[in-house]
Amino acid sequence: MIRKDSIGFNSETTITAHSTLTSSSIATINIENDILHIKGKYIKDISDRTILLRGINLSGASKNPSYPSKIPSHQRKDFYNHREASFIGRPFPLEDADKHFQRLRQWGFNFLRFIITWEAIEHEGPGKYDFEFFDYIIKILHKAKEYGFKCFIDPHQDWSRFSGGSGAPGWTLELAGLNMMNFSETAAAIVHNTFDKPKEFPKMIWSTNYYKLAASTMFTLFYAGSIFAPKCIVDDMNIQEYLQTHFCNSYKALAERIVEANLADNVVVGYDTMNEPSWGWVGTKDLNKFPEFQEYRRGITPTPFQSMLLGEGNPCKVESWDIRWYGFGKTGSEYIDPKGKAAWLEKDPEGYSWRKSDEFPRGECIWAAHGVWDKSTKKLLRPDYFAVNPITNQPQNWIEECFKPFIRKYTSALRSIQPNAIIFVQPPVLEVPPKFDDSEDPQERLIYAPHWYDGLTLVQKQFNWWNIDYLGIKRGLYFGYLPAIKVGEDAIKQSFAEQLKLIKSEGERELNNIPCLIGEIGIPFDMEEGKAYKTGNYIQQIKAMDANFTALEANLLSYTLWNYCDDNNHQWGDQWNGEDLSIYTTDLTDPLTTKNYNEDLDLGGRALFSLLRPFPLKTYGEPLSLKFDPWTKNFSYSYRNAYNDPPKEFPTEIYLPRYHFDNENDFMVKVSSGKWIWDKNNQRILYWHDIAASNKGVYEKEMGTFDYGVHQIYIEGNINNFEDDENVCC
Repeated sequence: MIRKDSIGFNSETTITAHSTLTSSSIATINIENDILHIKGKYIKDISDRTILLRGINLSGASKNPSYPSKIPSHQRKDFYNHREASFIGRPFPLEDADKHFQRLRQWGFNFLRFIITWEAIEHEGPGKYDFEFFDYIIKILHKAKEYGFKCFIDPHQDWSRFSGGSGAPGWTLELAGLNMMNFSETAAAIVHNTFDKPKEFPKMIWSTNYYKLAASTMFTLFYAGSIFAPKCIVDDMNIQEYLQTHFCNSYKALAERIVEANLADNVVVGYDTMNEPSWGWVGTKDLNKFPEFQEYRRGITPTPFQSMLLGEGNPCKVESWDIRWYGFGKTGSEYIDPKGKAAWLEKDPEGYSWRKSDEFPRGECIWAAHGVWDKSTKKLLRPDYFAVNPITNQPQNWIEECFKPFIRKYTSALRSIQPNAIIFVQPPVLEVPPKFDDSEDPQERLIYAPHWYDGLTLVQKQFNWWNIDYLGIKRGLYFGYLPAIKVGEDAIKQSFAEQLKLIKSEGERELNNIPCLIGEIGIPFDMEEGKAYKTGNYIQQIKAMDANFTALEANLLSYTLWNYCDDNNHQWGDQWNGEDLSIYTTDLTDPLTTKNYNEDLDLGGRALFSLLRPFPLKTYGEPLSLKFDPWTKNFSYSYRNAYNDPPKEFPTEIYLPRYHFDNENDFMVKVSSGKWIWDKNNQRILYWHDIAASNKGVYEKEMGTFDYGVHQIYIEGNINNFEDDENVCC
């Protein structure tokens, strides 16, 4: 029927009586396993529909080995048995794959950031690949294909499990001469597995390891060893080249198996560069002071030089820091005495085939061996050692001279095996991406994949009535912290949207107008010391999740949410460093509160009230605006196509979750023109616009006007038909 516009359309609104899709209603073409195309800032399918990727990180569990036992970060047993570790069974056992993929598909996900650590591939030693693990991963990827998922491989890391993170094999630390057994005593890393009281492990303390001796040394060697550690020669090459070559070759070996299994491009579309890379100490102007980029300071916080002293067993008085309303502030100091223990191996470990040069430092701090400081006098000799390139005598530019060359090498390695691989470019967290303007830089089939979190909520594990625009402060948009404080839910949502808008625009500017996908975004569920696990009231988590999604939708962003863990529980969260961000848990607060439909798959889902929301998966045009309110159940979406009506087999497809819209009385669909069909079984609205009809109404629209060729879909929820379900969770 036709009625006068009542929802903001510029012409009369066509309200088409919906029909439920049957097998004979429409003959659509299944193109789930076709290649993705990059067209300017848009991701396209074979029909030229614009793709928005609703993705999930699979999985945080993949950071931890599964053999000789499952080794979560709070377990000391088997922790140091790194050469025999196995990751077979990650992200989940093969026998459980169907139910997990069914659940994710039901929840509207169509894309995976598939986590495979370097350690999972090459844990036994340099060049020794775990081919049984490859076999397992290929089986899991074939399962993903059965359910229509595409993915990109994430070489996930926070240097290594043994430096308090995840990613690199233990032998990389041993190659550098580091003794992981003494990291705790020397403050070289704070490691959950060796923490005296694992249940009291400080929340979100793990990321401070980026600035401590172990990880800082390894990142410096990985990206700039040839510049700052010229004595570290192994197998006739600098340790930088050695590490990077083994890293790249590991993922090349994986890519070869993916290609052999006919999973390249149609399922595995590409590869992330490196998860949350770091400078190490490169660019530090004064080793007696905190680097300018060391913004996150919590717990004991040694300066780089203090880290070197402690690493050689020297006691130091070290500052303690924590978060305050105005940022991070000093809270006191602590005297740390390693009691003679050192973070450096006395001799090379046995069992590795590498050949170190005679000048490769052994049994001592490699930075002392390079003249940075004097062990006998304990004096710092070169406070600006990492700030100036000794060859050019110019300030060291990590992005241009270290990070970009690695991206080139990594891209070249993977595309030698999978030529059409999309490279997902990821800079350090909240940093501007490198500018790709050199002929040697990769130019084609790139996606910008930065990370963004609501940092205040993540660190405090509480969704407050106020928040702070930390990115704006970092970019110099405010004079101090006070103007950056946002008060009230509306202001917080607006701030989140503005931050993601800025991140997206930086990628378009620096990387030549390529698509943007937020590689990590998510919320902690253990807010207020896990209060919701006792009360069953998840309203804070639901509001936090909604604020994140509202920001993504306002910017029409693809994303891969962090994360889905098959073994999450209330006591240990994601089983890694006290994090608890999984949208699924094995512990249920009250199974009786779960929706009575699709109960088996929805059980364990968290914050489904705001997690499950309508989303345009495929658009026959260019997206313009997107908004959903889970409380009113109202959804609006507009896009532009002034040239073509969609063929019958290529409609615009919108995910319509049955969690909110389970029967025809739950909603009404209004469209600006054309027709639509409700595909209830697949939770889809299929929409075919009509250009001729959409450009007529109370006046004739002219070519070139803003609203010419604009098509709109509005879904109005019948909130009177819903239970009070916003607190339902697990």
